[in-house]
Amino acid sequence: MKNKVLMKSIIAIASFTFFLSCEADDTPDTITTTTKPTSTILQEVKKDLNGYKIAFGDTRNIYMMDPDGSNVVELADASPVSGYVSWSPDAKHVYFASAKGPAGSAWEAFRVNVKTKEVSKISNFGLDVRSLGVSPDGKTLAISVMTGNSNIDGNNDNLTKFSTNLYTIPMATVESKINSGTQIVISDLTAIQSSPNEDQFWYEELSWNHDAANPVLAYTKTWRYDEDEVSYTHAYTIKPDGSSNTLISENKDQPIWSIDNKKLSFLDLSYYSFSDSSIKQITVSGISKEVSGGSLSPKGGAYIVFEIGDENRKGGIAKTTEASNIGFQLQTSVDVYEPRWSPIPFN
Repeated sequence: MKNKVLMKSIIAIASFTFFLSCEADDTPDTITTTTKPTSTILQEVKKDLNGYKIAFGDTRNIYMMDPDGSNVVELADASPVSGYVSWSPDAKHVYFASAKGPAGSAWEAFRVNVKTKEVSKISNFGLDVRSLGVSPDGKTLAISVMTGNSNIDGNNDNLTKFSTNLYTIPMATVESKINSGTQIVISDLTAIQSSPNEDQFWYEELSWNHDAANPVLAYTKTWRYDEDEVSYTHAYTIKPDGSSNTLISENKDQPIWSIDNKKLSFLDLSYYSFSDSSIKQITVSGISKEVSGGSLSPKGGAYIVFEIGDENRKGGIAKTTEASNIGFQLQTSVDVYEPRWSPIPFN
């Protein structure tokens, strides 16, 4: 449960920060990188996935980069703390959650236009947004919201007194609110998975598939969040209306749909194959630190991008094989958390 423990420590930072602006910044923000695609895999991924981008955060800002780790561009100042990155299906926006604002601000939903860098605040819940994403047909925003604000009254010290519910809202409503300069509130949402706080269930870690004709959302259900001795986390899929709620795998975190909809990757670099309903493990060698949080590439999932290390994580990439294969660290000058492939080429 590395990501869960880490995000608990990150959200505590917001209690000691002051207001930071959400205004767009149209100046170029390319970040210096020392990446030199001299290895075979970096040469291959640069050629095979030309035009695609990887969005990520470093717990403070939101970025995107080329598949070989070059051309890192800052998309948004999401200070003091941010995370839960996802793409819109048309690759025009990157969605994220952030505790932007005065000390004690809850994590709210935001998005940034990847071309203009215009940042829009989407929600005004006063409660922590845990993850969010837009369905492949562009019609639905799924969003998981905690039943409290972790940044006030010492709430972050005992998250077991809260739970997280899973909601949906039509994107037409979201766009209308953004265009009018307002934000969505809890009463705008429809709950499709929820439990009372005393049950201690958390529905979060959202990831949509990429089939506009059949949108399906993956998520995790965790019991007794942040109590490692007794907690468990299972991966599920569900339809936008809350139907067809299906257990995919027990004891798996952070499901991420492959772009071809054939696999769900997990935090431990394993994945669920829909072709034979089995769990397979990707093995990466040549990297001394822990690798986790893998996301399978577009165009057949031949590559997997992942996090390296625990604190101050870096990005890495490897071929997607079950046999041991060499992985490479992407030499970006910023940390890389939650790397996510754009669903289509960025033009």
